[in-house]
Parts: sequence; structure tokens; C-alpha cells
Amino acid sequence: MWGTVLCVVAATSLVMGEGEYLLPGDVIPSHYEVKLAYDVDPNTNFSYFGVVDILLKAKRPISKVVLHAQDLSIANEKISLRSDNDVYRVTGVDLNDTYNFLTLQLDRELKEDDSYHLTIPFFGNLKLGLDGVYISSYVDKDTKKKEYLIATQFEATSARKGFPCFDEPIYKATFSINIGHPKEFTAVSNMPLKISSGDNALEDIWPWEVMQQAFGKPRTKYVWDEFDKSVPMSTYLVAFVVSNFAYVDSPPQLSSTKFRIWARNDAIDQTSYAATVGPRVLSYFEKFFNVTFPLPKQDMIAIPDFSAGAMENWGLITYRETALLYDKEESSFINKERVAEVIAHELAHQWFGNLVTMKWWSDLWLNEGFATFVASLGVMNVEPTWHADMSYAVTNIMSVLHLDALESSHPVSVEIDNPKRISEIFDEISYKKGSTLIRMMSMFLGEEVFRKALHNYLIKHSYGNAEQDDLWAELTQEVQKAGGLTANVTVKEVMDTWTKQTGYPILEVQRDYSEKSLTISQKRYLSLGGSFRTNSAWWVPLSVLCERDTMAQDVQWLSDKEGVDKEHRYEHGASPDEWVLFNYNMIAPYRVNYDARNWQLLVSTLTSDKFTQVPVMGRVQLLSDAFALAWTNKLDYSTTLQLASYLQHEDDYLPLMTGLNALSKIENVLKRTPHYGAYQKFMRKLIRRTYEKTGGLAARKILNGDDLNSVKMQVKTSSTACRAKVPGCEENALQLFEQWMNTKNPDENNPIPLDLRSTVYCVAIERGSVRHWRFALERRRRTNVAAAKDQLLRALSCSRDIWILAQYLEWSITDGSDVRRQDSASVITSVIASELGYYYGKEFLYSRIEDIYKAFNGQGRRLGYIIKTLLNQFTTQRELDEFLKWYDQNSEYLDDAKLAVSQGIERARVNIAWIQQNQGLVVDKLREYSQ
Repeated sequence: MWGTVLCVVAATSLVMGEGEYLLPGDVIPSHYEVKLAYDVDPNTNFSYFGVVDILLKAKRPISKVVLHAQDLSIANEKISLRSDNDVYRVTGVDLNDTYNFLTLQLDRELKEDDSYHLTIPFFGNLKLGLDGVYISSYVDKDTKKKEYLIATQFEATSARKGFPCFDEPIYKATFSINIGHPKEFTAVSNMPLKISSGDNALEDIWPWEVMQQAFGKPRTKYVWDEFDKSVPMSTYLVAFVVSNFAYVDSPPQLSSTKFRIWARNDAIDQTSYAATVGPRVLSYFEKFFNVTFPLPKQDMIAIPDFSAGAMENWGLITYRETALLYDKEESSFINKERVAEVIAHELAHQWFGNLVTMKWWSDLWLNEGFATFVASLGVMNVEPTWHADMSYAVTNIMSVLHLDALESSHPVSVEIDNPKRISEIFDEISYKKGSTLIRMMSMFLGEEVFRKALHNYLIKHSYGNAEQDDLWAELTQEVQKAGGLTANVTVKEVMDTWTKQTGYPILEVQRDYSEKSLTISQKRYLSLGGSFRTNSAWWVPLSVLCERDTMAQDVQWLSDKEGVDKEHRYEHGASPDEWVLFNYNMIAPYRVNYDARNWQLLVSTLTSDKFTQVPVMGRVQLLSDAFALAWTNKLDYSTTLQLASYLQHEDDYLPLMTGLNALSKIENVLKRTPHYGAYQKFMRKLIRRTYEKTGGLAARKILNGDDLNSVKMQVKTSSTACRAKVPGCEENALQLFEQWMNTKNPDENNPIPLDLRSTVYCVAIERGSVRHWRFALERRRRTNVAAAKDQLLRALSCSRDIWILAQYLEWSITDGSDVRRQDSASVITSVIASELGYYYGKEFLYSRIEDIYKAFNGQGRRLGYIIKTLLNQFTTQRELDEFLKWYDQNSEYLDDAKLAVSQGIERARVNIAWIQQNQGLVVDKLREYSQ
């Protein structure tokens, strides 16, 4: 009850007098009675009836009520509004399509602080789709029968498609949900089942005689499931699924919360890993936050058609099958890691996002950044040998450094003045930069201070809403109890420079070799170099390591006033012949450029047998910085490629991955030029030793299958070696694939090692014939494991047959084809990203944009992803000019992807500038270093 009151107060303060896209806040909901009846039958066009009864409080005298509704047929004449002793007449009903406002005009004013019941009946037909309440389908492997189910996806603004509601996160309320459905189906929702009944729960509004005309079935075929009243929560977290799925219970000793994992009947044997990981992670988070999980149960369910990876609905987390199901016979080790990561991410949301919710989507990062960071801790706890803390940190920071170097990036805490923009910020900035900044805070505050502050924040704002300043206040209060930050600064002062500004700094470090000192300056780093002037400056945590150091030094600070107008002096302990390394533990997302002598000292150590003196994260930072700085002409490519040559001896996955990914950016701009052969020759020399040492494809097995990082090394070096044409690599792939083709009963007997399948499949389909492609397609049709389907889906785009690529692209937007709508974007981007497919994928996009747009209805973010992938392939001004002309003529189809388009255009300009400035020099250097 306290949480509801808190929510009401917060809601009023947020919405008063703000943008026209927000609800006016004149009335506030506190409870919803949602009653629904569905016919899960294509013969009745999936018809449904519903009624929502909302308990409201009027905050001021007002003669209208404004809430949200979309794609619902509302029975205007049946809408009613009443208080305990009065009935109001609804004199007008208006549905505004721009912001989906449903405005109800009343015959007189509501009284301030009085409570009212608003009842709105509605009806319609569900559609195949990926948001709102939608229909999903699958073919049961055993019965061969096509089955249907109803699923929900309400984040960010699609609860209004399920029932009329106040569909903004600030309006928290409790929910009582009652779902009528055919008896052969099962309904699950956020809360446990309270009671089942044969009585029509909607009889007062929708008599069975009316519903039967649509359903065409007797009432005896139906059951109504009523669920317990929920805790206060935002509308986007409401969820329910109506299916004939099966479930398994998790071992009860793993958690005090009842866990069930749901899946298709014929895939229920793939749930055992999730059934153990889920409760173990939840129990760990309860200890970490020192806040008990507030619900009595947690269901997790795998949906055949699902837009995102997963959705954190309170008590009923929905997943893509690839993110929840794991089959040890057909899912790779990397698939297993993905399942653990997504489960941990969604369970972290039960606290960050569900228990405490952002006031408005501008602070989405408070949800997603925290869930992304804390997921690494959850996985680290249940699978300690994977070293998820370091692995995820590196992956996240690398993404941030790449995207946030664009002028067209956006702040972590971003102003959103139109709900259409919300979907655009579900990107690397909100998730991965958010996570990176939270990791940074945990490092400079210390874990004890960090955890205490999080506990206080969660308790103080439980069942309510918060914004980033609320978090800063708790962190500052706790760190001051512990003695304060070394610079005597508040958390807000530090963090606002990271969350309210776009981008990140580059530090220019110049050593004075006659003294043990250096100077530091800071400015924003941009991929297009000096084309954009900015006054941005940051509070930068400096973690500095000198070559002779045997232990880590305390974090020092570069303030947002230091190193800006004049260089900042810094003392250190290195002698003139020893290197100095900044950000050796990657505490924060920034780049560092040194004077030539310090770069050479670092390169000399890395290219010697003492390269492990540089810590793993330090090697990652150096590789990333060197390639990025060379790209923008701040460091010469001789130094960068000399540094990269040490990768021949690197035995740790994270630096190797970083170096190879950095080199792949050069591959991307050279792969359709006459100079690609020079790049491949350089890569053959660089990768061959490591490829052979890790086993490659020649071993025909994973050499160290119990070590995740060893598996990743073998997978990464194999895919790189085959692209670089290392002798024997492609031949081994083709032999393995043809061995599979010649195997008796290939759907049950696949001789290709699990984690090497992605590489082998793609190479074999690229090098093989139509026969190879059709074999892979048939295997995809027959497998019952989503992870295996996913691998084959991507591999099918590797074909070099034009007609096959054209057919595959057509399937991506054709209902009922071999490509599910959730996978359409993956197919199109995979084709566009290949050397040959680029030309056909580009033409397909340009000529079929209207059809693609219709197929992706409500999925503007997916379309934006396709556009960014295309633009990232551009290397000439002619390609960009052609796109800009096309975009000008077709911009209405990309209205929900404007941010992605602007970022893609800038990325294309970055590529074009590199070709003009660096191509000749780099190709010469590649030839020189490949001798």
C-alpha cells in the first residue's frame, strides 16, 4: 500500500504540465480488474472479448479521463464510470491515433481525491505478430499438428494493445487478471493461479450468447482462470500466456521461490539447465541485494515467436527459445553461456526495473544497464570457471567504444520527447554503456559501499519509481559514511559527466622522461577525428600501472576541469626505460594515446616473451586503442601492426578476440576491393600458429571442451583462419560437412563438433553447391532445437548462388515461409554483410522497402538494424549518395529508425574517410608485415 501511495505522488510530480505525449495525470490508477476471454482457434480468427475495471483517484476536478488504447474495438455504449454513490454518464469517446490517447468526456466533473471505477469493454481478433497480445504457432514434432498459443510483449508501449490502461511506467498499480480459454489450454500470468471456474467471468458485460456467436463453441468447453492480485507494478510488466505447453519444476532446495520452466511438449527435455540456473541465480541476487524476491513463484517460458531475447515480466519471464532452452546434444557451449546470461539478466530485472522502475523511459539505462552488469555477477556465481565478470566487461566496453565514438550517438540518460523514439534507445548505450558505468562505480566506490547503497535504494523506492539522481543520492550518502571519494566529490558530480553527455574522452599522455611525471589532456574521442568541436569533459578515474609495480595503485581522478584548457601534471614511479599504462583494468570507457617513446616501450614488452607482464585487460585496452587511434590518424599503423603481431603468441581469449575484431574492421572496408588478398595474407601469418595450436578444424573435435575460453579460442581462430584462406581450413570444413551429408540418419548423427558448426556450415555452403544448401535447409526444418535452427539460419545466407539469396530474402518477408518473422532481420542482415550478398541485399532493401516495412510492422528497431548493417558496408561516396537519395524518397518507412539511420550514415562516412586517407598506406604495411 505504501508503494502505491509513493507511486501516486511521484506520478503527479512527473506529468504535471509536461509534454503533450504524456498523460495529463488528472486521474491516477491504483488497481485493475482485467477479464479476458480468448478463442485460440484460426477458424474464429482468434476472436476475443475483454473488460477492464480500473480503480481511479481524481487528483483535481476534471470532466474527462485520458488513458491509452490501441488496436482495440471498444464498446463505447458500454463504458461506465461510477463512484460508491454516484454514476457518471460518458458523453463522448475519442481515440487519438498519434499518441493512442483514449479520451472519455463526462457529463460533469469528478471530485478531487474521490475514488472511481472506470469500466471499459472491448473486443477484437488477435493477430500473428510480436507485440501486444499476439498469436504464435509451431508444429508439434510428435503429432505433426500445427499448434497455436497466445503470448504477450508489452514493453515499452504495447500494454495498451492488450487492454485500455495508463501505459506509462510511472503509473504503478495492482492487477487482478482473469482469463477465459478453451479447456485444453493452460493459462499462466504474473501471479499464481487463485481459482478456476466454469462460469463466464465477463457475463455482466459480455453474456455468453454474444461470445458464443464469435467463438462458435459451447460454454462447457471453456474455463476461467483467476490469478492472485499482483504487487504494484507498471503496465509494461503485465504478462500472460495461453498454451498447451508442459513445464518442469526446479529442484525445490535451490530457492525458496517456486520455479517452473515452460516449453513446447516436444522441447520440455531442453529445460533442465534453465531449471537449475534460474533458482540459483535468484537466490544469489537475494543475497547480493539483501532484498527478498517478493513474489511466491517465478515462471519462465520459451515462446516460438518472440521479438527480443527475453522480457522480464514480473513472475512470468518470456524468452526466445534460443535464450532459455539448452540441448547438450545440439546446443553449443556458447549457446549454454547465452542461456545463463539471459536468465541472469532477466532475473536481475526483478529488482532493477520491476521492484524499482524508472519514472520515464529517459532513464531506461537504470533498468537495462543494471541488469546487464549484475547478470555478469550472477553468471560468475553459478559458473565461476567462465570468468563472466571480465568477459562481459570487455564485450560491453568494446561495443561502447565503437558506437559512442559517433557524433550521432546519444547520452545514457536521454531526453525522449516522443514515444516513437523509445524503441530506439534499447541499444548498446542503454545496455552496455549503462553496464560499463555501473561497473566503473562499483570499482571506484568498492563493493561493500556499492552493495549497501543499492540495498538502501531498492528498499527506499520499492514498488515505486526513481530516476538517476535518486541512485546518486544513496551512493553518495554511503560513500561519505566510508570516508568519501578521494577527490571529495559527490557521485552525482562524477556520474553526470558520464550519463548526461554523449561520448567518452581520449586522454593524451605525454611523459617527461627527465622526471617521473607526465601531462594529461582530455577531449571527446570521435571516429571522424577533428570534424566536430565539443566542450565535453569528464571526471575520469585513472587506474595507472608502471612496469615495475607489483601491486595495483589507488584510483586517482582527473576532474572535468583538468586537462581541458591546459595539460594536467601527474606524478608516477616509472624510470625512463619503463612503460606507463593507463586504464590497465578498464575501469572506465576511454581511450589513451601516449607519446611515441612510451608506445614503443609497450610494444617492445608485448612483442617479447614477457608480454604477460601487461595485465590481460591492459592488453585488451592497448589493442583496442592502437587500432582506433590509427584509424583516426592519431597513431601510425607501423606501431599498431607491430603491436598486433604479438597476437601470434597470445593464449588468452579476450586480447585475441579484441585484436581480431579490430582487424575485422579493416577487413570490412577491404573485402570488396582488389586489396583483400593482401589483408588475407597478413592474417594467415598472424593467425596460423594459434589456429593450429588451438586445434582448428583439422582436429575434428573441440580440444578442451570443458573450458569455455579455450572453446572460444578454437572457434574464433577457426572462423578467422577460414576467412583468411589458411591452407586446409576450408577443405576441412567441406570434408566435415560432406561427412555429415553422407551419414546415415543425419538429423540424429552429426559428426561436426558442436561449437565449430557455425564456421563449418557457412564455409561448406559458400564453397559447396545447391545440394549442400538444400541439405542444410532440410536439417533446419527437421531439428527441434532452436539453437541448431539459428546456426543453420545464418549459414544459409552464406550461399554464393544469386537465385538462392534472392529466394532467401523473399522468404524473410513472406508469411508461412521457412523464416519466422522474429528471424527476418537476421536473414536480411546476414545476406547484406556477405561480400556477394551485399549487392542483392541492398537492391532488395531499396526496391522492396514498403513490403519490408509491412512485414516488420511495429518492429522499427529491426529495420534500423538492417539499415545500419547496410551502411556499415559502404566504402564510396557514390554508395552513400545513392542511399541518401533513396532515403529522401522513402523516409516515411524509417520514421521509427531515425537514430539508427543517422548512426549508419556517419559510420559510412567514417569508412569512406578511411579509404581515402589510409587505404594505400595500410595495404603497403599489410604486405610488409606479412613477409
